[in-house]
Amino acid sequence: MTKGFSYPELPLDRPSPQRLLDALDFKEPDRVPHLEFWITSETVYEYVLGRKPRYVTDAEGRQKGIAPEDEVEFAFRIGMDAVPCNFFWRPGNVFKRASDGTEHYVGGRVKTWEDLETLEPPPPLEEQLALLERYLKAGKEYGVGVFPNFTSFFDSTQLAMGYEYFLYQIYDNLPLVEKLMDILLEHQANVAEVVFRHYGDKLLFMMVNDDIAYNSGLTIRPELFMKLFGDRFKVLIKPAKERGKKLVMHTDGKMDEVLPILWELGVDAVHPCEPESNDIYELKKKWYGKIALIGNIHTPLLAYGSKEEIEEDVKEHLIRLAPGGGYVLSSSTSIFEGIPPENFLRMVEAVHQWGVYEGLRGFWSQWEFSCRNIIEVD
Repeated sequence: MTKGFSYPELPLDRPSPQRLLDALDFKEPDRVPHLEFWITSETVYEYVLGRKPRYVTDAEGRQKGIAPEDEVEFAFRIGMDAVPCNFFWRPGNVFKRASDGTEHYVGGRVKTWEDLETLEPPPPLEEQLALLERYLKAGKEYGVGVFPNFTSFFDSTQLAMGYEYFLYQIYDNLPLVEKLMDILLEHQANVAEVVFRHYGDKLLFMMVNDDIAYNSGLTIRPELFMKLFGDRFKVLIKPAKERGKKLVMHTDGKMDEVLPILWELGVDAVHPCEPESNDIYELKKKWYGKIALIGNIHTPLLAYGSKEEIEEDVKEHLIRLAPGGGYVLSSSTSIFEGIPPENFLRMVEAVHQWGVYEGLRGFWSQWEFSCRNIIEVD
């Protein structure tokens, strides 16, 4: 087993949910927060926990994710302020098993109206709420915040149909596309209502996971996208917005034409601002005070870069994006197998070392930076 570490062995701050909320609210907390939405590497978990992580299993014994208690303890050990509780439903996906035993998406099986009658049922609500309660109990014990992460209806429809078939159907059979979206939306909106009605006061914010863009921009032309997405999205996020909760949106792709749409729909922060498609420093200048930014640390750098290169990249992000709040450091996708645990921890340690606002103000003063000339507030 890879040798792990205990919390006191690293000079890391304790988690602070309020630190994260302050950053999303364009305030300057004690330091820039670090938040990962998806850590799929068992190697990284084992390195940090000092043991193999435990898993949640379904009735048939299949692994369904890291146990909430281990995920929260992991966050505590690295000083990460919050963890997600996932509320996923993505029926109609086809997977194939690779030679290494992992399963990979290869297409969608929903092609006709009849296929809508055979969608895999969503996870039982009782099981999802029981899992959320485990997150909240562990989070209270360790001082780690919890937020629900919902799959949405747009990319879930693309996945259920297959990307190419979906693009044909929005022109050849739009009613079928919309019906599938409505089935997915109705369920997830009902779950969101129950979650925020019963647990809203204990949750930090709402996250929606829906890839609506590629490297060149929106996946379909803006007018059609808004017809399919706008009103439906408002239904999904209504339970959180009615209770005054912030909304974080995950979408891959280029954000130039996406952010105006998300701003209009009430999104408060976006993840992951992929560096392949975006200049995050320009996004900060344009959207400061409106939409907070999360992410942008390139995962290939984490996988293949040196510790010195990772530290320098983190420092640049902190120095240029921290002024005035509105930035949360995170990877540009997720922490997957293949990212060395030592590299992941170098990123985490660098946030704790260089992300303290008192120290950052010294950098800004030394280099004649200021909040105003970095973010160019009008």
